[in-house]
Amino acid sequence: MTGARHPFLLGMLGLCVLGLILPALAEEAPEGTPIRLDFLYTFTNEPSQPYYPLEGLAGCVYSTEGTLIICDEKKGAVYGLDASQRRWFEFDRPPSRPYRPVDVQIDGFKVLVLDSGSEAIHRFDLSGAYLDQVVDVRQLDPAVISRGTAFAMDRDGRMVITDTDQQQVMLLDAFLELHMRLGEPGTQEDQFIDPGGLAFLPDGGFLAVDRGNRRLVHYGRLGFFEATLDGDLEKGPAFVMPANVAVDRKGNVFVTDPGNGLIHVLDYNFRHRFSAGQDFGAAGSLVNPQDLAVGPGDLLAVTDRDREVILVYRIIYN
Repeated sequence: MTGARHPFLLGMLGLCVLGLILPALAEEAPEGTPIRLDFLYTFTNEPSQPYYPLEGLAGCVYSTEGTLIICDEKKGAVYGLDASQRRWFEFDRPPSRPYRPVDVQIDGFKVLVLDSGSEAIHRFDLSGAYLDQVVDVRQLDPAVISRGTAFAMDRDGRMVITDTDQQQVMLLDAFLELHMRLGEPGTQEDQFIDPGGLAFLPDGGFLAVDRGNRRLVHYGRLGFFEATLDGDLEKGPAFVMPANVAVDRKGNVFVTDPGNGLIHVLDYNFRHRFSAGQDFGAAGSLVNPQDLAVGPGDLLAVTDRDREVILVYRIIYN
């Protein structure tokens, strides 16, 4: 009798071990998932640089060639860091006044800058030469007053613009005409309180930061509401005051949170992986991160307005 029980006991023991192992395997990050950030360097307020002084850091973006472009809203200026020569240069300033660049995106070989002073999106070439105005936010929907504070553009030429006056997101077609308005003021699903940054996903859908409700809102390619991604993260600190969002080529999501000086990292299934920002020592820690941009070589640039620095990290993937 005793000997007959051994196979049964061993079988039960094996099931118990599998019960412990399988959840661990399920939690293992799949290939292509960010697992940490490594701090590399900062661009500080050096008097010898053309950008000096950094006073009102806002939006930033990387070109496909690696040029880092930043907005200084307070100074009314846009600067680029040439990737090959490691040299900073200033963009032309458009004729409109006041000029308050708050966000910047890349459209092929052109640079688009959202100017909250003139409520327009201006176009430049990659060398910083001014070309023209491509969107007048006030004329997209003349029936209402709109104020754009962030925007994003996808590979098909469609654009989304945050409208903080109407507490909505405007979706523009490839001809940059208003296609539809998304959301409305409130705290329910598909509603906004103080909408913030925007980013397109690889499948053509996009994410919008809902600052007042401390969450992200996910829309599909056609502009239909998909889900809210609440800030009560299961495995990390909750969103306190999310500001901007960026997406890498794999669909992983990076969110700046000035409320607690962190960057939250979600995988392409929108599962929280880790949060970082306070564990890089004095040189690499965040205080008031505004915008962030994913660049070539798995670089991640972050503008920190309170520290008046641009921090650069490397994304380490599984």
